[in-house]
Amino acid sequence: MELSEEFAGAQFGDQRLYERCIQVAQRVGSDPTLSFPRIAEDWGWLKGAYRFFSNPRVTREKILEPHVEHTVRRCMKAPVVLAVQDTTTITYSHHLHTEGLGPVDSTPGGGLGMIVHTVLAVDGANRQPFGVLHQEVIIRHGRFPKTETYQQRLGRKRESQKWINGLWGVKRVLPAHPKILHICDREADIYLFIKEILAANEGFVIRGGRNHSTEFSSVINELSTAAVRGAVQIHVPRNGTRPGRNATVEIQSCSVRMQAPKVVGHRGEQVPVNVVRVKEPNPPPGQAALHWILLTSEPVDTLEECLTSIRYYQARWLIEDFHKGLKSGCNIEERQLSERQALENALGLFTVIAAHLLYLRSLSAVPLGQPIECGFSNIQIKILQAKFPKEKVTMEPNTIIRLIARMGGFIGRKSDGNPGWLTIMRGISDLLLIEQGVFLAPAVVGKG
Repeated sequence: MELSEEFAGAQFGDQRLYERCIQVAQRVGSDPTLSFPRIAEDWGWLKGAYRFFSNPRVTREKILEPHVEHTVRRCMKAPVVLAVQDTTTITYSHHLHTEGLGPVDSTPGGGLGMIVHTVLAVDGANRQPFGVLHQEVIIRHGRFPKTETYQQRLGRKRESQKWINGLWGVKRVLPAHPKILHICDREADIYLFIKEILAANEGFVIRGGRNHSTEFSSVINELSTAAVRGAVQIHVPRNGTRPGRNATVEIQSCSVRMQAPKVVGHRGEQVPVNVVRVKEPNPPPGQAALHWILLTSEPVDTLEECLTSIRYYQARWLIEDFHKGLKSGCNIEERQLSERQALENALGLFTVIAAHLLYLRSLSAVPLGQPIECGFSNIQIKILQAKFPKEKVTMEPNTIIRLIARMGGFIGRKSDGNPGWLTIMRGISDLLLIEQGVFLAPAVVGKG
């Protein structure tokens, strides 16, 4: 996955806009943490970038289209594609007077911005990210009154439609793939969404957030007598202040028939769902016990089948990393653009950059010897060989990314795990700067 290729062929109806898109993407991609003025070559370049984002012919969808097409091609090589859906809020605290933004939290007078719902494609075999398949921007128009009745709530357009939109967005661009599984957290535990997935002949692994009524009782009650498939150890990654750790868990599973809920007047057919419970009986002192209930269309009759669904669900953490890359790695919320259209277009460009960075970051975990395209040039490899003469620098992606991260400050001890966003981005920025020096050196030296 090479960054410039992810924008190749974008259609804006004007060749100059396409060329400007490639120029801005390459310049910003060299260090996406920097503001536009800091990466600008001169005032003319900066003015051109601002005009590009504000041009009415440029849209977020047109910027994303080539990347989505590349993502689809990558997906077609995988037997199982995980369509990981999730939502984040983009808050623009410096854009209080920008028209077209909406509230992004429940606090009166709180921040304005956008709700961004993204579907990230992931290889079901090894959890390698392929890229973005679908993205929707939601602008909230005020807050609904607390006095709103149940019938009024049913009659208005609901934000939860984003899950179904994500499903059909993926179906539109990947109509012929043999196996797509939608991976979602508890917010997507919705009867109508699950029913729609099955109607689309696709599958799912969704973390349960509700105790649905079933044919005989409820999900929780049926799990209480479900078969225990075994006990295993799974890794729980670090999240905020919570340290990463290995947890010994018990696995239960069963099959239920979910009843139609109150939101549809309890009218509707029963939906067949398989359920896996992951429960940690003895958590470490001071740590909350791990407890997941996963709803899935996948078989769960054996321990190995249950573990497969668990591994699929764990791919959901990749989209959290993607959102971190968008916010921390690309500083999307700090972009000084005065129009909603320009902000949304910048979101499209940085979405591709964040997906590219996520892919590069994932290479550090690729086992040695596994063939995978890493997208670095021969010149860049030679620079790494010269920078780290004691290291064996080949086209192994694991080695390359770790050495790039070391250029950015990653120490690389066994206890350090895999490198993070900032060290990889700093290393890439330094590598590109050195590469530029290699190309400029003959002209400079030749002049004496």
